[in-house]
Amino acid sequence: MEPDRAANVLIVEDNFELRESMVEYLALAGFATVGVGSAAEFYKELDNDWSVVVVDVGLPDQSGYVLVEYIRNNTAMSVIILTARNAPEDRVRGYDAGADLYMAKPVDGRELVAAIHNVMQRRRERAVGAGDPKMPQPFQRHWALDRAAWQLVAPDGACIELTGKEMRFIELLATIPVAAATPVPRSSLLMDLYNRHDSYSSRALDALVRRLRGKVGLATGEAQPIKTVHAEGYRFSADLKVI
Repeated sequence: MEPDRAANVLIVEDNFELRESMVEYLALAGFATVGVGSAAEFYKELDNDWSVVVVDVGLPDQSGYVLVEYIRNNTAMSVIILTARNAPEDRVRGYDAGADLYMAKPVDGRELVAAIHNVMQRRRERAVGAGDPKMPQPFQRHWALDRAAWQLVAPDGACIELTGKEMRFIELLATIPVAAATPVPRSSLLMDLYNRHDSYSSRALDALVRRLRGKVGLATGEAQPIKTVHAEGYRFSADLKVI
């Protein structure tokens, strides 16, 4: 596989030997790579134009999940979590924070190189969707809700099986165009899904969203399209067709 010359990679890993070995391997693979050992050092590097950030969640001065959320909310950089924590709830938390990909240690260097190529390709596709004139213009790709099959279909073709409540939840989010950037109110979701608005239904909705995000993350590795709008509700942040 040819190196992606456009990718500048920042490694955020507090284990010195592991960090240096990754930096050396990625440099030999053709990437411009720098390693830092803490969140504080990471923030100092933000003035540079990084394409991909590889983050360990167990940093000494701040949780890596916080860094991932900051990256997703404030930059256009792609994020790979690389950690020894591999429980399903950790993976769901990582994708919920905004990771493009969640990988478990130890990782083969060849796999990491392939992962960086993968997230860079997704970055190009997102840039095309946003109308970046520097990027080539291939076909448009969409998410789809297949009501007959009870499936959410990702742009890469991955199919996520849905329960009845999960399908109805996605249907409700699909009623608002992505360009509107407005959420479906939480109160409306509670009444439609559970016919009640109380602590029980609120906890049930939170559990539904966590479970659905986990399914999407594990099936696709995509950044989460199901977004929480604080104190308001939820929205689907990508183009979604109901079929």
